[in-house]
Amino acid sequence: MNREHTHAVVLRVRGNAVFLPLVTSFVELSAGAFGLGKKEALGLTLAAEEIFTHLCGIMGAKGGEVRVRCRTHGHYVRADFSFPAVDFDVRAFNLTARVSPADDRCEDEMGLVLASRAVDRLHVTHARERGLRLTLIKEKAYPKTEGDIPLSSRPLQQFSIRPPEREELKVLALLTGKYYRRQGLPGFFDYPGKLVDMVGGGEYHALAALGPAGEIGGGILWCWAGSKTVEFYGPYVFEQEPNTRMRNALLDAAISTIARTPAVGLLNRCPPPDFPREYFEPLGGIPRISEDGTVLEQRAWFRLMHEDPGAVAWVHPELEKFVRGEFKRLVLPREVRMVRDEGETANAHSLLSADFDRPQKTVNLKPVWPGRDAGENVAGHVALLRCEGLRDVFFALDLGQSWQAVFTPHVLAHGFVPRVLLPYAAEGDVVVFQLQV
Repeated sequence: MNREHTHAVVLRVRGNAVFLPLVTSFVELSAGAFGLGKKEALGLTLAAEEIFTHLCGIMGAKGGEVRVRCRTHGHYVRADFSFPAVDFDVRAFNLTARVSPADDRCEDEMGLVLASRAVDRLHVTHARERGLRLTLIKEKAYPKTEGDIPLSSRPLQQFSIRPPEREELKVLALLTGKYYRRQGLPGFFDYPGKLVDMVGGGEYHALAALGPAGEIGGGILWCWAGSKTVEFYGPYVFEQEPNTRMRNALLDAAISTIARTPAVGLLNRCPPPDFPREYFEPLGGIPRISEDGTVLEQRAWFRLMHEDPGAVAWVHPELEKFVRGEFKRLVLPREVRMVRDEGETANAHSLLSADFDRPQKTVNLKPVWPGRDAGENVAGHVALLRCEGLRDVFFALDLGQSWQAVFTPHVLAHGFVPRVLLPYAAEGDVVVFQLQV
């Protein structure tokens, strides 16, 4: 059976309020069928209700077609609303959005503010075949690993490498959290059940090194970071001898598997201290402040898997020097095209997404929609996030999407510094900026 059909359901209706009960029932039942708990399903349903109500209001009496597609990705459920390119204002979806009762648009935008707060992630994109697509993502709730972990490992002279089973994957998550807790570990290792669903949903892949009696000595994980790059985590090894061959064996096995895919490059943004650097080229470093105040440099690493076919990079003049320097240093074949404001008509309001990692006290900002208020929007997010007690604030620009370049002067003007260029980490190459303290 086609996997797409077993993991997704679609509803098509007119943008008319008479169909609101149908849409909300469809989203709620789909969310439950895909494994969301009642609380999470209610949040997604509330967001869907507000979005569809708003669409009905701006589409008018006749209404265009609205396509609602719900899909499970293992650890989260996604609801896509595709609709004609009507006058859809994204301002209320910003983290900084505030609705004043004195504002005439209060009633219209309050629902959108509620929708954005009810879900974990929200994206607006151009869907060429259907106009616009608004994506709502709600993650499942999982119990977090707390306290000391009553697990340990031992040196393994003999081992084999294979995909771990569900319970083995949980143990792998627990051991990784125990031995690499202070190494900037991704937050999902604190939720073994979530990691199982991430791999089971097909977005992530894992390999483990196991001894003759089933002992777990190490592991490695990976997922797609963009259209042509795979990002991996690890390899992690537990209680193994220095310079153990297990570390390289895990990486070799992963590379062998990834080499059979269309991936052009392999990326690691948060390598462990014992990372086998001889396999990779350094992309650059980001200074990170640890809990005890120590400043450490977190380096990113990259490796080509196949010949780089080249790409177009859309760049604002204020970022040209940095980008060209990185392309030259990394020997990346790129056609750099300048993006300037030539006075063309632009949307009134922009939209930024904010992805928080509370345990690591970091947040990653990304452009979702361009607008004339881009500078004001960036400034508002910086002001708000400086009050959050976060150690690091990052901003990622995708050079593969020309419209994102307009954010460059505003990002630079409000204290961000370009730190690293990640090849093919999204639609195209990604420049990661860090907010200076």
